[in-house]
Amino acid sequence: MYYLGNDVVDSIELKCFVVSRGAKVDKQVYQKYGKNTRLNPNPLMCNCMILSDETIVQLTDMSFHLKQLGSMLSWNNIKLMKYASQLGMPFTISLKDERAALMYNGEFVDFISFAPPTDFYKKKTSSGMPYIGNAVLQGLDWVAFQCLWPCEFGAAGKPCEFCFSGAEFETLAAKKKPLPKAVLPTDVAEIVKYAFDHVGCNSIQITGGSTFCGKTEATHINGFVITCYCS
Repeated sequence: MYYLGNDVVDSIELKCFVVSRGAKVDKQVYQKYGKNTRLNPNPLMCNCMILSDETIVQLTDMSFHLKQLGSMLSWNNIKLMKYASQLGMPFTISLKDERAALMYNGEFVDFISFAPPTDFYKKKTSSGMPYIGNAVLQGLDWVAFQCLWPCEFGAAGKPCEFCFSGAEFETLAAKKKPLPKAVLPTDVAEIVKYAFDHVGCNSIQITGGSTFCGKTEATHINGFVITCYCS
């Protein structure tokens, strides 16, 4: 059990709170653990933390994440900053007794650890496509692909509000710039194989953009699934 002020929560409830509210990671934590664990301020590298009971929790450094979004996209920057001021960040990751600790409004919650280091995000496929920006490691077991082909709804000016990729497609379309090409199934299969053989993953999450025709999505998905399976 964990204490959040006067409330007592279990690990699943704590996980939900941290994921929904985000956290602020102190610079000293990055300095101490950045080279020896899978902890990086770059939001394209999906961080996670591990509670003392081994519960794995996605870790989004909201303060850094929002700064990165603001610098990468012109999409709704003013709206983004407005929401940022309303979010509030009761959770922080700080050093306590030289160990990484999860804090809630300055009060100690639990000592935490991070995933083992990997060179996954430094790799490229044989075709030259970088892993970073196209795939992420989630927790210890999952390799995930966030948007394997452009979202037609995003490009039409109706992206999902939570979707970074949809907002990017909206911005590109508004500037009359070409949308990125769909990722090749062979590249996906190569990344999956590396994640399984060298990182220890055992599960895959495949995500693509929404298309106006459902059959188009089905064709994409079948191609990726078959190629990954055969590889």
